[in-house]
Amino acid sequence: MKIWNVLLISLTPFYLFGQNSLGPRLTAMGNSGTAVTDVWALQSNPSGITSLEQPTIALNYIKLLFSDEISTQALVAVLPLKNNFVGLSFQRYGFSEYNESKIGFAYAKKFGNKLSIGLNANYHQLKIANYDASTGFSLDVGALYHFNNEFTFGAFLSNPSKQKFSNTEILIEIPTSINVVASYLASDKVLIATSISKKLDESIDVSLGIDYKIISLLSLRGGLSAKPFKQYAGFGLNYKKFLFDMATTYDANLGYAPQIAIAYAF
Repeated sequence: MKIWNVLLISLTPFYLFGQNSLGPRLTAMGNSGTAVTDVWALQSNPSGITSLEQPTIALNYIKLLFSDEISTQALVAVLPLKNNFVGLSFQRYGFSEYNESKIGFAYAKKFGNKLSIGLNANYHQLKIANYDASTGFSLDVGALYHFNNEFTFGAFLSNPSKQKFSNTEILIEIPTSINVVASYLASDKVLIATSISKKLDESIDVSLGIDYKIISLLSLRGGLSAKPFKQYAGFGLNYKKFLFDMATTYDANLGYAPQIAIAYAF
């Protein structure tokens, strides 16, 4: 089983989805998080953390159901400092024979009430059984513009310099992608987001997501993406300073990938 897992991961040309865990809320909205403010915006667009008013920490766990061993663990933390914001993130994806991890440090700044810009510096490490560990560095940049109270536009460029892992024997690359997203706050209960994303050497993907706050305690979420076609669903509970979120992704080739996260705002 472990040999099959290594072959499956190594031969699948999608740059390993586990490299960028967006948390259950943004995942359930079809990964349309580039123009949505959230603690997990550290991974989708670091400028999106500028809406946080309190220090926040969150933990996430994703289980890939096509394998009993493969999973993703992630942690994010954000500290607001007036108009400046700093964030730390950690992710680990894989199993004993294969795993990749990423540590990120983010800085974001608000320019007035409309514009925010964020940078994220990442350290990557990749380990495969019978190979030496390989490392790499990458830089992400994102921007968020609040056109008015209803419309927000975001752009996120990940690894624009096309950095790679240091070990030339390992052909897996650090993903390079661009995401452009618009979100619409239809009411104080309904948020709709749509995104256009492009990964290097892959087709353009279009996704749509919705977050519906039924009551102050409970939100329901759903989303779709086109290439590859995926379906997303989830919910969130907000109780005092605790946030509890669950989501699942359905891919026709890989099946279901449920995830769970808990966050605390100090």
